[in-house]
Amino acid sequence: MPTPEFPDQGILWRGWEDETLRIINEKEQPILLFVPDLDPFVWPFLRETFKEMPKNAKLRDLLHASCLALYIEADKLPDELKLLGAGSRYHIAILSPYGLTPLITIDPTSGKPAEIVERIVSLLERILQNW
Repeated sequence: MPTPEFPDQGILWRGWEDETLRIINEKEQPILLFVPDLDPFVWPFLRETFKEMPKNAKLRDLLHASCLALYIEADKLPDELKLLGAGSRYHIAILSPYGLTPLITIDPTSGKPAEIVERIVSLLERILQNW
């Protein structure tokens, strides 16, 4: 199976597949998890943050060079992620590649979408400095 090309002006979001798990194990780098959830209390914030993400060049660069972007719909989350709170306690998180435990969770309701994305970038940069 050929490796997908990373989009120039976008983010290569991967799903929960054997190939993704293999890449996580090989890279051993933090993972940005995005869990879309149609719950009306969180969906508008998630939707707007998701739209803003590819507009941020730093985020695109980080996800291309170092981190993996993982996109799993709430109703398709594997049990190992659900047990750690994905889709209920958090919808955006930076995960450790070891056990997929959340290192940091991001609240999509805590600011404007561009500010949320900037916070994600800042957190990823700080984590990668010490990785």
